[in-house]
Order: sequence, then C-alpha cells, then structure tokens
Amino acid sequence: MTVQETTGPPRAADPRRWAALGIVLLGVFMDLVDITIVLVAAPAIQADLGAGHAGIQWVVAAYALGLGLLLITGGRLGDLFGRKRMFLIGVAGFTGASAACGLAQGIGMLIAARAVQGAAAAMMVPQALSTIQVAFPVAERPKAFGIYGAVNGVAAAAAPIVGGLLVGDDPTAWRSVFWVNVPIGIAAFIGAAALMRESRAEWRPRLDVPGVAIVTLGLLLALYPLVQGSELGWPWWGWAMMAAAVPVLAAFAYAQTRRERAGGMPLVPMSLLRRRSFAAGMVIVVAVFSSISALFLVLTWQLQQGHGFSALRTGLTFLAWPVGLAVTSGTAVRFAATAGRRLVAVGTVLLVLAMSALIATIELADGLSAWHLVPGLLLGGVGFGLVAPILVNIGLSDVPEEDAGAASGVANTAVQVSSAAGIAVIGALFTAFLDHGPDRAAQLSLGFVAVAFLVGLALCRALPGTARSMS
Repeated sequence: MTVQETTGPPRAADPRRWAALGIVLLGVFMDLVDITIVLVAAPAIQADLGAGHAGIQWVVAAYALGLGLLLITGGRLGDLFGRKRMFLIGVAGFTGASAACGLAQGIGMLIAARAVQGAAAAMMVPQALSTIQVAFPVAERPKAFGIYGAVNGVAAAAAPIVGGLLVGDDPTAWRSVFWVNVPIGIAAFIGAAALMRESRAEWRPRLDVPGVAIVTLGLLLALYPLVQGSELGWPWWGWAMMAAAVPVLAAFAYAQTRRERAGGMPLVPMSLLRRRSFAAGMVIVVAVFSSISALFLVLTWQLQQGHGFSALRTGLTFLAWPVGLAVTSGTAVRFAATAGRRLVAVGTVLLVLAMSALIATIELADGLSAWHLVPGLLLGGVGFGLVAPILVNIGLSDVPEEDAGAASGVANTAVQVSSAAGIAVIGALFTAFLDHGPDRAAQLSLGFVAVAFLVGLALCRALPGTARSMS
C-alpha cells in the first residue's frame, strides 16, 4: 500500500528526514529489545513477585497480544490522525507503561502494565515504515529500509546481553529492564516532537473496532485456560472456555467476510485466505514464530532454575542465536527473488536439526554448560536467518498489489499473535512435565517446537517460488 500525503502536490524532501528516522528507529529499537529482554529476566521476576510459571507466561504473552491485536489499528490511526501524533502517543504510552512495570508490586499489575505497553507499541511501531515511505524520495528508501533492518539485527543481538547485564545475580534487579526504557522514551518523545514532519493518508481509512473486540475475546477464551490450566489442575471451566473460543472465532471470520463484502476495511480480509500460497505462508508464519519466544522462555527456565545459570550467563549463551542469524539473513534477502522457497525450506530443515541437537545435548551432556548449547543455538540462528527475513515477503508474492497493504498487516499481526499463542501452548507443556525435572520438560517442549517446524517444512511446497521484489 502506497502512503500518500493529505493534500496538494508532493512536498520537497524533508531536510531533517535522516535525523527523524533515527528518532523513529529509537522507538522501534525499544520495542524489539523489550520483546526479548524480559525472557532473560523471567525467573528473577518469578522469584521476586512470588509468581508461578503461568504468571510469567502472561508477562510475555500480554505484550505480544497487545501489540499484535492493535497493530493494524495503530497503522490506520496514523493514516487517519497523523503519523507523528500517533508516534508521540505511542512513545508516551510505552514509556509510562514501562515505568508502571518497574513499579509493579504484584504479578497482576505487571501483566496489566505489559498489555498497555504492547498496545502503546502498536501505536508507535507502524509509523516507522510509513515515515520512511513518506519522508524519503524513492532513491533513498532502500538505504533507509536497510538501516531499519540493521536496527532489527542489533536489537536481537543486544537484548539478551543487556537483560543479563541489568539483572546480573540480583533477583530484585529485574525492574531495571523496564526502567531503562524511561530515559530512552523521553529522548525519543522530545526528538520526535522537534524533528518529525506530520503526515496522514489522502484517503480516510475505517477502523474495525468490533473486529478487534471479537478476536480479542476469542483469543483470550482460548489462551487463558491453556496458560492457567496446569497450575489449576485443568478445571472443567477451562475446557468450556476453549470450546467457547471456537464459535467466537467463527463469528469473527463471519463478521470479517460480511464487512469485506460490504466494501468496508476488515482487520483480516478473508478473501486473502482463499489464496493457497498466502494461506500456506500464514500457517508457516504461525508454526515458526509461535515457537521462537516460547523456545527461549523454556530454555531460560531450564538453565536458570534447573542449572543455576545467572541472567547474564543465560543472555551470553543465547547470543549464539543472533550471531547465526546475522550469518545468513543477508544471503536470504539477496537471493529471495530467485530462490526464496528453497531458502525457507533449507532454513526450516536447519531449525528441526537444531532442536534435535539441543534435545540430544540436554540428554547426553554431563554437567550442562553454555558451551554445550552453543552449537545447537548457532545452527538454529543460521536456519532462522534463512526464514525470518523473507518468509512474509514470499507469502505476499501472489497477492495483488492493491491487497498488499492489507496482507502485510495480516502477516505482521500473525507474527505477534502466534508468538503469544506459542508461549501459552509450549509453556503449558513445559509446566505440565515439570514434575519430571526441568531438563525432561525442556526436551519435550523442544520436541513440540521441532514438530511445529516440520509442519512449516511440509507446507513449503505451497509457497511461491520467489519473493516479491523488496525494493
């Protein structure tokens, strides 16, 4: 979807566009780091607040749900009311919610603050790509998007180390992973207010508030009992809630179909899902991205609670993954236009092999150390680097240009919502087998992750052979 200015002829390029881009990417960096940094701090939060495993799952999942469910709406609000305005609202909300997380006196308050933090990120993050489209001439956009991609990579590498350094061996220092956002957020707000140029769409997008409400209800009905079930002994009402989620989500699909046929702007245009390649791509997105956050949460529990790793040692161990990702992500982007499907297939094979290696390492290692896990994590990062940068783009390749914006919104929402769902499902599996020890629970959870990657591999043949041009 092309972003256009509101009125009049095209304006001259903003002379402060590069400085404004740096400010916008500061907000994006906060969001990306915050997704991962909390995983390393999870056991410290759990110990200090006296929370169970379910509470920590909600701390991670609430952010992903808040972000994912409002991501499309956040983009439309920027088009409607101004991208600079929505970015400032998002940064202010994110910064305030981060302070609330740092002040949380109980797990319930922390979960609520994390949900608000995710919702604020949904107002902030979509404005970044829109700003690049609006502020930069066509010739400069590849460089701007390249910087955006580099920030993604730096955030992925920095998050586990920063989290480990901030928490260290002090179980009460977890609050610092949230407080660190406050000065950064204040700086981003002041910089954006001074440097960003306001812009909004020429057309008037329509919001789908009922759609957001229905899908939120359906997902909560499905995820709440999955997260809480093991600790509560799987009560009958949990099964009833999961059963009720089916008609609610069916009602969402029906409402979206009716809205689309009436000429409205649904959150999820159901006609897109009738395209075999797009539907297969979204299933692969769910299979892959539902596993990643859950994978690191499970390993964090296993290493810190089962083997006495500090937060810093855990973060340094996890660094092998983004290192592997950095090795192959550039290659994936470079050859996506000619060999995209094959790259995704090879990547998913490597992810399956990486999970198998980690399972075998946990089983065979005598006195598990970080060095035992590094080869499997490095291999997983190499595989993920072949998949993550290009999977969404390949899934969009057969989508008509006029539907590309809506399809991109659906895909990015699927990434976030599936992350929350994976944490619920795989976290519940880990908790259910914890009586057999953290190592056995981790192995079974990693086995489930490997199966998810195999599902993705099986569907690769349905993908288009190449990616849409990334220019």
